[in-house]
Amino acid sequence: MFSALQQELARMPQRADFVMETVDVGEEGRVSVKMLPDPRRYTHMERDGDTLYIDKYLGHAVSLNDMVAGFSGVPIYELSPSIASTSEYAQSRHAALSDEMDSGEYTPPTESAASHRELDMGGQERLVGFLSVDICGATALRRRDAAAFDRAYELFTRELGTVVGQFNGSILKTKGDGFIAFIDHPSFTRVSDNVVDMGLTLLAVLHQSLNPALEKCGIEPISIRVGADFGEAKIKTMSVPTTGFVCQEVVSDALNRAVKIEEACKPNELLIGRCLYQLIHVGWLERATEVPFEGTLVGMPGYQTYWIK
Repeated sequence: MFSALQQELARMPQRADFVMETVDVGEEGRVSVKMLPDPRRYTHMERDGDTLYIDKYLGHAVSLNDMVAGFSGVPIYELSPSIASTSEYAQSRHAALSDEMDSGEYTPPTESAASHRELDMGGQERLVGFLSVDICGATALRRRDAAAFDRAYELFTRELGTVVGQFNGSILKTKGDGFIAFIDHPSFTRVSDNVVDMGLTLLAVLHQSLNPALEKCGIEPISIRVGADFGEAKIKTMSVPTTGFVCQEVVSDALNRAVKIEEACKPNELLIGRCLYQLIHVGWLERATEVPFEGTLVGMPGYQTYWIK
């Protein structure tokens, strides 16, 4: 019998990473390229006349023929964030927020953000990336200075919520001391990479842009925890017939895991769950370090989490 952990991981799609090499450039500028399994991710060996590629991070072995077959009929999607450089974006927001502290006028970023949308499954279950953000010690901060915390939370939600949109995500809900965001798109590889990139960008904008602005106006800087995971989600209607109450609720183990993982974070770090880890690009895998996690919190003893630096 498979454990809950094995069943969950088995439901996840599989990712392969490749590098491209130019083969030829024609007279009309037409470029021919070949794609090769990324050597940062794979070692290879010969067996029974076939080449097997062994994933250094996941331990899986797959033949080149199976890799190629996996491309059949798979569309190529574009889901790039509008932020080209996190450091440059953080610098520009630092300048804009500093000016706002002096003038009181908000200057939005030049990088576009996707319009907010509700998570709509159309009655179907889909794979979604979730990210949970929480301000550390929010209750104590509000108790020390409610007005200052409310102003900080307003700026926090605006600036970090904008980043969510710039990574093609939306805020599912706010929590009074943070928010839960999601990215919903058919390309699980693009979603997974964007979730990780977004989480790190949230931390960069907080520390390089928002906190300096808060300190400039005498408000205590804030720290956050960020947890993320990927998995199935569906919408369920909840109702209380006697009162007429009706609401739509997201039902997702991946969402619950993202929240529990966030709660296990140290201040100012991003942790991701194993389901998300299996789907990210090798460039992120190289920056990931496994950290202890109590898997029973998410009903899956042995569930692994990773710190992304």
